[in-house]
Amino acid sequence: MNKPLVKQFIPLLLAVLFIGAGCVFQNPTVPVAPDEQTVAPSAETFVGAIRSFDDAGVATVQLADGSTEQVRPNAMPILVKTDVGSLFTFEGVRDPSTRIIDLTDLTPMSDKNLVVVSPAPNATVTSPLVVSGFGRVFEQQFAWRIKDATGAVVDQGSAMTHAPDAGQFGPYSFEVFLPAMTDVRFALEMLEYSAKDGSETNLVNVPLTLLSTKSLTLKAYFPNAKQGSSADCSKVFAVDRQVAETSAVGRAAIAELLKGPTVAERGSGYSTAIPGAAALNSLVIGGRVATANFNEQLNPPGGSCAVTAIRAQIENTILQFDTVDSVTIQVNGDAATALQP
Repeated sequence: MNKPLVKQFIPLLLAVLFIGAGCVFQNPTVPVAPDEQTVAPSAETFVGAIRSFDDAGVATVQLADGSTEQVRPNAMPILVKTDVGSLFTFEGVRDPSTRIIDLTDLTPMSDKNLVVVSPAPNATVTSPLVVSGFGRVFEQQFAWRIKDATGAVVDQGSAMTHAPDAGQFGPYSFEVFLPAMTDVRFALEMLEYSAKDGSETNLVNVPLTLLSTKSLTLKAYFPNAKQGSSADCSKVFAVDRQVAETSAVGRAAIAELLKGPTVAERGSGYSTAIPGAAALNSLVIGGRVATANFNEQLNPPGGSCAVTAIRAQIENTILQFDTVDSVTIQVNGDAATALQP
């Protein structure tokens, strides 16, 4: 045997004896699939009012948006059937097979009569401001207001809860098209006025930040007796309103219309034929046709002049936008019965 070849072979032979052939002459490895990892479900936290219990003790909980969750108390005896209508902050883990939430923690919130779930304090928001939460208030009605950075009230209104019975918490949800403001800092306040003496009760203050102080000018149309509306019910006239920048300009204009004339505008002869309880359900624009759907309160008690004026106010307010050529007015989705004399 060739001596140089033997010298090369001996180290290799020793390596096989001491280490093993499999380590010296390695075959290409086949990738091994990693073990499947089970991701533990994360805890969910939400505020809700208990609506009912089934025979197994599972609670149906209503959220601020009106949807419901099923909550299983497990070893937490704090939940009892007398808690129906009460408000809690729930924390638990969802069972992936049943979608039921197994309760791990519970915080009662029934010491407050007005609770804001959204927006959260110090949130940065845009217009319209969508507000949701729960209330346990007299006749299910409460007030809200917007205060600017100086503390001045720049907008206000009222809203309703939807509680199934007196003394129970009910959800609410409404939107506010914010007025133009020169400072991004402002506050949303919710409150009740005492039926006894009109004092403020259950006040909740939520500090917020507007994304931008940019604003836009919209028009709302109203009759004006000093300009001929008494003789011609179809005559309506524009007033300018400054609002915070929004992409929903059509709904913002209708919101300004439904507020009615300001005190100063009324002093100049402006009025409105639209009933105070009228509200916009939806506004859809397609094919250059705007369909404005209102609640049943839009229909006036009677009179062709009132109907004509209401129609003129709504149509002219919407027709200010270049994307609209005609307007269809509905009441609860029905145009045939809307604004009939």
